[in-house]
Amino acid sequence: MRYSIVIEPEAKKDLKNIFDFIKDNASVDRAKNFLSQLQTQINSLSYMPQRCRKSLYYDDENAKDLIYKGYTMVYFIHENIVYIVAVFRQRNY
Repeated sequence: MRYSIVIEPEAKKDLKNIFDFIKDNASVDRAKNFLSQLQTQINSLSYMPQRCRKSLYYDDENAKDLIYKGYTMVYFIHENIVYIVAVFRQRNY
């Protein structure tokens, strides 16, 4: 089964903030490259999204955390759709 991917508006803002931070502290090319890597990871969720751990940030069995290079992508699985709700380096809860 293949899952559709939906990046929620808040997660889109997170990705833009990550891009801007890398661009401002390194270069546009590095920012583009890293965002491309994150997008590849997100796209990989279209196959077997259940493979990732249960989210530490939501008390919901359908919430998962995908970790890549120190960044966490929090998502929910509903039927055959994966909803990306947040992308961050670290949050203190």
